[in-house]
Amino acid sequence: MQSPQKPKIALPGLLIAVILAIAVVWVKHEEAIPWGEQRLNLFKEVQSVKDQLKNAELYHINYIITGAPSQLAAFNESINRLNTHMEQTRSDPHLYERLEPLRMRIDGAIRQLKTSADVRKQQGEQAAKPLLLTLRESDDIAAIDRALDDVELYEFNLLQLRVSEYTSIIDSVRWLVLTAALLMCIVYLYMAKSIQPVLKGVEERNKQLQDELQNVRGQLDHMANVDFLTDCLNLNGLEHIFAIEQNRTMRVGATLVAVLINVDNFRRMNDDFGFAVGDEILKEVAKRIMGILRPSDRLARVGPDEFLVLLTDTQLAYGMRVAERVRVQMSEAPLRAGNDIVPVTVSIGVAPLPPKLESVEEILQLTRSAMKRSKSGGRNRVSLAREKGTPEEEAPAMRNIVEVLCDGGHFRAVYQPIVELATQDISAYEIYTRGPDGAFESPAEFFRVCVENNILTSTDILCLKLAIASVSDLRTSVRFHINVFPSTLLDTQIENLISLFPKDKPGKFCIELSEQQFVGDPAHLREHVIALRQAGILVAIDDIGFGRSSLESLILLEPDIVKVDRKYVTGVAHDASKQRLLKRVVNVGRSLGAEVVAEGIEGKEDLPVLQEIGVQYGQGYYWGPLMEVLPSDVVVRTAIKSER
Repeated sequence: MQSPQKPKIALPGLLIAVILAIAVVWVKHEEAIPWGEQRLNLFKEVQSVKDQLKNAELYHINYIITGAPSQLAAFNESINRLNTHMEQTRSDPHLYERLEPLRMRIDGAIRQLKTSADVRKQQGEQAAKPLLLTLRESDDIAAIDRALDDVELYEFNLLQLRVSEYTSIIDSVRWLVLTAALLMCIVYLYMAKSIQPVLKGVEERNKQLQDELQNVRGQLDHMANVDFLTDCLNLNGLEHIFAIEQNRTMRVGATLVAVLINVDNFRRMNDDFGFAVGDEILKEVAKRIMGILRPSDRLARVGPDEFLVLLTDTQLAYGMRVAERVRVQMSEAPLRAGNDIVPVTVSIGVAPLPPKLESVEEILQLTRSAMKRSKSGGRNRVSLAREKGTPEEEAPAMRNIVEVLCDGGHFRAVYQPIVELATQDISAYEIYTRGPDGAFESPAEFFRVCVENNILTSTDILCLKLAIASVSDLRTSVRFHINVFPSTLLDTQIENLISLFPKDKPGKFCIELSEQQFVGDPAHLREHVIALRQAGILVAIDDIGFGRSSLESLILLEPDIVKVDRKYVTGVAHDASKQRLLKRVVNVGRSLGAEVVAEGIEGKEDLPVLQEIGVQYGQGYYWGPLMEVLPSDVVVRTAIKSER
């Protein structure tokens, strides 16, 4: 009589076991999520403590060296933030117990830093060198940093242990459920359908829990290597990437170039607009830099207002071009903070990396001196790191290129036609100057070197003479446009400048002044522009639409020709906003009696739209590449159109 009843007794027992197993999984599931979030928050606070401690040390050293009050203020602010993050760790008794001994060491290190800062403040610059020679806080802070790393590692291992525990429980429950299902199927086949939903629910919960725990693990790894504000690499992540890239470049013989980017006046932006706006500025700076870089390049935030770009498999010339593009990208479009416009510029240092570097700190040392020269030179510029051993004077290679630029013998002229859109006839040529072959062939490159070495005006005059000489003997009705820096116009006696042009060919030459190079009030140029026009030299304002005072420049200078920047022309057929801007420029040009030239025409589809708007002339690669030599029959001629 007992034998037939055993299955009936076994079934409730198995069902109870299954229900208990499911309950265990469910409870563990409900515990896992808030526990994981708590660990993430604590991990973030420990990481913030490390960052602020490192910032305090850097600002302290900068204050000892420079004595700048801004560095002392930044040092005190970092200490306040550090204390705030340390207080946040009190929410977890276990973590608080582990950090309590470190708290005393941190307080001791901070007291020493404050003491030496007070000594520097009281004794002045004469105390800087002794303080730097006797400074031991760096070793203490390094030891504290390693101890904080141990705390982070312990927290990470604790999470891994919990993950293993959950996984073990889930695996046990899985086998228990499967065994119970098998037994129940054997004893009671008719209950198979009722068991399947239970199994499916357990499997789904199991998968959900594993996915969520894997997500927590990925977030921890992300936080350890990525800056949580800008979403680019932090110092730890960059150290890891640099080790990989250094090993690869030494193996294949490639080269690396580093670009250090510092946001100008960032502390003042924080003071004027608040830290929330400051954070948005840093995010936008990182976003714009990333938009310029290749997929293989790396961007890291290495300081409160500093970013380091690691360019892989590249040459110095490319690195300089990337740095200049970053500088222009920052300065050409100010940021908007609520109702305020925030102009943002950056100072940049570029350095080719020698082999066998061991750390990111060495990269920062190579690039920081160049970045500081950009700061001291007026900000919003790019400087090249000097060779080792020449801290106060230029490296031989740079001296050589400066001598070449001052000589001008390596310059050459190239030409681009300006075409009347209605007839496709060439009405003028713009003359461009190209520098010595190699890294400084581009005007942007050799003019940057000229600015850094205070030879911009003299080099610009050399380029002007070259352009005039290349066409002065031609007998033609075609006009020639030559670019001149506004600063050259102001720094040169206007009579001397006019004397460079042939006196018997009025209207043959046109000087183009780029609006993006205007500094200060454009009214200062008015007398010079009038003198040029009286001498029979036309004046054009180039790159209209680039700056924020285009209308003011046009009204004050009353140019003969208005040239619209290529960014507002290329693809105009498919962009209604560009069409509206061009219509406004054409209306202003007509009111001033000026011709309008659209630059950057590259597609045939833009031509009818430009004509409909009222643009009279255009230039761009649609009519072919730049010409090394003018055609032999330089008269008003039909342009050869390139089918694109």
